[in-house]
Amino acid sequence: MNRFLTLGLQPVLEILYQDKALLAVNKPAGLLFHGYTKGLPMPLVDQIKAEVQPYVGVVHRLDRPVSGVALFARNSKVAGRLGEQFQHRSLDKIYLTLIEGEPDAESAVLEDILEAPPSTDRPSKGPQACVLTYVKLKSEDGLTLLAIKLGTGRRHQIRMQLSRRGWPIVGDKEYGAQRMVPGTEALDHRFNPLALHAARLQFEHPMTQEPLRIQAPLPWYWPQEFLLEAPDIADGPS
Repeated sequence: MNRFLTLGLQPVLEILYQDKALLAVNKPAGLLFHGYTKGLPMPLVDQIKAEVQPYVGVVHRLDRPVSGVALFARNSKVAGRLGEQFQHRSLDKIYLTLIEGEPDAESAVLEDILEAPPSTDRPSKGPQACVLTYVKLKSEDGLTLLAIKLGTGRRHQIRMQLSRRGWPIVGDKEYGAQRMVPGTEALDHRFNPLALHAARLQFEHPMTQEPLRIQAPLPWYWPQEFLLEAPDIADGPS
């Protein structure tokens, strides 16, 4: 979808992978994962229920302004098995993000104790340990492309850990960004995308036990100098 999300626009469901057990889609930035707000586009989970099947097993979430791989179970048995993989962090999830500034180190492990702000459906759990690993991929014009692997799965974790080091994600005004995604200046703030993309998810298929890798291409609106040179993420942070 080469348009930013706006009122009255329901994006086309972009299916990355599906079989009898699983469904993976490329979530556009600005679309609610689930829940409902009157007058806004249908949330992703509701759209899948309407267009694919009534049962949707939610095993993880992506924040509204984040794009990329969203994985769902197609029955309750698969949902339980996938949920265990997410809970035990036995799967491999790689994000790509574009930040303001440039880390000195080519790669590093970041560790913090942070508390995410509460949301309407998720109250604060208090301060929690947050761990991630980043690899620096490219820097140009005051921006840096990072590949990130999470060691913990906290709400707003990547956004908080990067911003507290002076590296806010492009478009993330909530955490101090000065630069917006190009072309979004006139958008309703509810649809503003972040330059944060869930690019790859690799895990054990819950029915076949075979390894499965699902990747989502970078959104069209990323700056061309990073869109064109973003490497294959098969060898992201380990």
